[in-house]
Amino acid sequence: MAETRSSSASIPIVVILAWLIPGGGYFAIGQRTRAITAGVSIVALFLAGILIGGIRIMDPPGWGQYGYMAELVQHTNRQHELVNLYTRVEPASAEEARDPHEDDNDVVAGPALFRQPVVELGDKPWYVGQILCGPITLLSSAISISAAHPVANSVPPTETWPSSHSRSWEIGALYTSVAGMLNLLVIIDSAQRAGQPKQ
Repeated sequence: MAETRSSSASIPIVVILAWLIPGGGYFAIGQRTRAITAGVSIVALFLAGILIGGIRIMDPPGWGQYGYMAELVQHTNRQHELVNLYTRVEPASAEEARDPHEDDNDVVAGPALFRQPVVELGDKPWYVGQILCGPITLLSSAISISAAHPVANSVPPTETWPSSHSRSWEIGALYTSVAGMLNLLVIIDSAQRAGQPKQ
């Protein structure tokens, strides 16, 4: 027997809850079994991806290999005038993050994520799928960024928690992205159900 809608939650509330908590949209409209099934499946798939590829598969746009925000540095010419030539700098230490200049005459244009968001997102398109899982992605990304910071005073910089490589990284990223896309389908379905007349 199909579950009937037993709540009058509005569509925007259902969509927000469905993004915040996988399966939360179904829960808001009173379909508890469907909510638990969808939520457990999505979270299990997401966590399986992290178990396969390690926490470092969470690689948010705008962040470098060592867990510091990538910066854009604008260069100057011989007359010390700014030119439209930028370099993306990925700091390898806290000191470099505070002062990412390559040359004393260069100017820090700002974080690459804010200056070139489309380029940054284009470099890591799998994150679009991952972010659809909601806050679990943001929490995992914060842990990944923290784990990426290099060991103190290591030359060359050595990551505290190295990222996986090759197939394990790809499979882990794929699992987490598919979990996000599955959550998108759940969001759409729960919103569509919320828009139907209450039975």
